[in-house]
Amino acid sequence: MRKPGMKRFILLTLLAALPVLLLVAFYIIRDPFHVIKPYRGKIYNPGDTISLTINWGHVTVESYKYFNPEGQFDSFIFGSSLSGYYLIKDWKTHLPDDARPFHFNASRETLYGILNKLYYLGSHKVKIKHALIVMEDEMLMRRPLDADVLFVQHPQTAPEVSWWKFHQLYFNAYRHPELVAYLLCPGPMTKMVLDKGYATTDISDRDESINEGSYHLADSLIANDPDAFFTPEHIAQYSLPPKQMPCQDKITAEVEWLLNNIARVLEHMGTDYHIIIPPHYGYEAISSSDLYTMEVIFGQGRVHDYSHDPKTGIDIHYYYDDGHLVAQECAHLMDSAYNEVTLPSPYLKH
Repeated sequence: MRKPGMKRFILLTLLAALPVLLLVAFYIIRDPFHVIKPYRGKIYNPGDTISLTINWGHVTVESYKYFNPEGQFDSFIFGSSLSGYYLIKDWKTHLPDDARPFHFNASRETLYGILNKLYYLGSHKVKIKHALIVMEDEMLMRRPLDADVLFVQHPQTAPEVSWWKFHQLYFNAYRHPELVAYLLCPGPMTKMVLDKGYATTDISDRDESINEGSYHLADSLIANDPDAFFTPEHIAQYSLPPKQMPCQDKITAEVEWLLNNIARVLEHMGTDYHIIIPPHYGYEAISSSDLYTMEVIFGQGRVHDYSHDPKTGIDIHYYYDDGHLVAQECAHLMDSAYNEVTLPSPYLKH
């Protein structure tokens, strides 16, 4: 027979643990970051106007696993969020009729992330017939692994990221009192989570079957009534002084190793691929030395640099915001790349 003191101790222990158990249970039930429950073909619900910020690299892998048995994808667009608006319908005009494309991107993607995704697809016996890599200048200097909940790589693609570390990272982010309060009572806490960047109202129109987000309304306004989208307030919000040119070299020995390995994997798979270096608002162009290194590694006919275009580098009318090119301009860049048009660096020494 247990002593009364032991019963009291067990009861107090359970009472002390109850808040933690409730916190864990609420986290599992709500799954606020979409990393607990199995992916079932959609992220947003109809009518959603706000969402906690999501790790799109994780969504990409889960979406691929869910849709590939039917889609049998063999062509992939790789890159950061900038690659998301290179629309499949526009890319398919440069591919064979039987190509089956899919977006395999991630927010703030790294070279290591692209390499890991190539390894992941190869390990699942996927033959990548065609690839488009959108490789902005900034990608050359991003750290290989990011421990931020928005950018941490999926444990199934990054061997250094264990499932334990992955979910520990998300649970620690969830424990912020503001987030718990928002999940319990969203109305009064909405402005706070938006101001702190925990949530976003940037809800794109998604074709989940190819992991593609787009902005149908914005694209329609830009095409038919651009002044309705590029209002004076919008333009003022994103006014930036052009950056000093030319840009500094960013390809270190480590970055060169990553680029060489990406090239080797694509060559081993026999992939027909092209790399687009897009313009960036503020005129952030790739250095001539880095461009030359990439052309040596991948081949001059595969690397297409548009970061030196002063027209698109300083005009906000080519962008949804201060970094993402509008879909129509992305389509123009794909047309140029597949017609082997590349801007020469104005700083290239002959």
